[in-house]
Amino acid sequence: MTNVRKLAVVSTCAAAAWVAVAGQQGNALGAEAKMPVDVKALWAGAKPFCEVWDEEIVGRCSLGVAMDGSVLFFKDTQEPDFVWVKRSEDGGKTWGETIKVGKRVEIKEDMTDGGRYQQYKDIQWSQLGTHVVDENTGDILVFAANLKGVEILYRSKDHGKTWTPEDIVIKPDVNGWVATPNAACDPGVTLRYGEKKGRLLAPSRVFVEYVNKSKGARAYDKHYSNALYSDDGGKTWTPSAPFPLGGTGEAGLVELKDGRIYYNSRTHNRPGNRRIAHSHDGGETWKDEHEDDELFDGPPDVYGCKAALIRLPYEDRDVLVFSSPGSRATRTDITVWVSFDGGETWPAKRLVKEGPGNYTWLAAGRKGTPSEGMIYLVAGKDWMARFNLAWIMEGDK
Repeated sequence: MTNVRKLAVVSTCAAAAWVAVAGQQGNALGAEAKMPVDVKALWAGAKPFCEVWDEEIVGRCSLGVAMDGSVLFFKDTQEPDFVWVKRSEDGGKTWGETIKVGKRVEIKEDMTDGGRYQQYKDIQWSQLGTHVVDENTGDILVFAANLKGVEILYRSKDHGKTWTPEDIVIKPDVNGWVATPNAACDPGVTLRYGEKKGRLLAPSRVFVEYVNKSKGARAYDKHYSNALYSDDGGKTWTPSAPFPLGGTGEAGLVELKDGRIYYNSRTHNRPGNRRIAHSHDGGETWKDEHEDDELFDGPPDVYGCKAALIRLPYEDRDVLVFSSPGSRATRTDITVWVSFDGGETWPAKRLVKEGPGNYTWLAAGRKGTPSEGMIYLVAGKDWMARFNLAWIMEGDK
């Protein structure tokens, strides 16, 4: 792999302020001290680490970690050419040259949203979608997407070094629409527990009638989040039931250690916080939909913002990390929140970088690889970061 040094590593990350959420404002170190001993053991002995660097983002992007620990930064441009990936084999210290994942394909149906997107050169072509690492085989599956799901994906059998396109089947949902696993949906997961162990499950969304704003008339209340699952290694994808609340999209999901699926979605047409639901059947249906007590959905309020969600690779505890703008007024000051109970509470958060941020994507390193212990973040305003749990929980000393 040809090593390419990161650009302009900055110190804002290391200087960012830590905030205790439990009990609202208060002593950060006091909040950490109240953590149970088994929770504090998760980062005990680890040296806090964080760095931020510049990374140009022209189109869509996403982050993942292959089974061998290679960190994968997927991206496309606004030209109808290729989907690309950059790889790091040393945990994010250095990055290789850009690799072609696959050629984008032309879409016959009108994807211009009633002409609203007509100025974009690539609007009638497939775009980078989200991805799934199949932990049964080690294959990496990258979706193609647009306002409608595109029935191809790109598969790598060598941790992202080479790629092959293949045709897939995406079944219409109960309402007759084909969901799209676009890049604004978080990466999928391989289920590890219960009757559906081995299933591939990815968040997706439905654009009803395959329009977004439809010539300025907001149709967000008709859209909805859902998921796609595959029991045949990614050849066939079946849609879940719609998320119980309309006007949702750009979601993330993780599997909890008891086998439940935790689903966390943006909403486009109401004020307030993120919308949460759970699945007890491997991502086929969703129950107990509610508004989260703590995680703000914007900014802006009413319209929301794409956030990111991951589960850290601990076997005996559901440690989740969530990222989004820390400001409630502008999409700035990207902040990460931590939950130690599967999303029930979020007792700590820390600012990663002040200033522009917008959309975010997260990925977690894998045990026994150079990426172990690292959390990776990319922000839509041209920067990336890597840090560890010890840094989040360090406290402002």
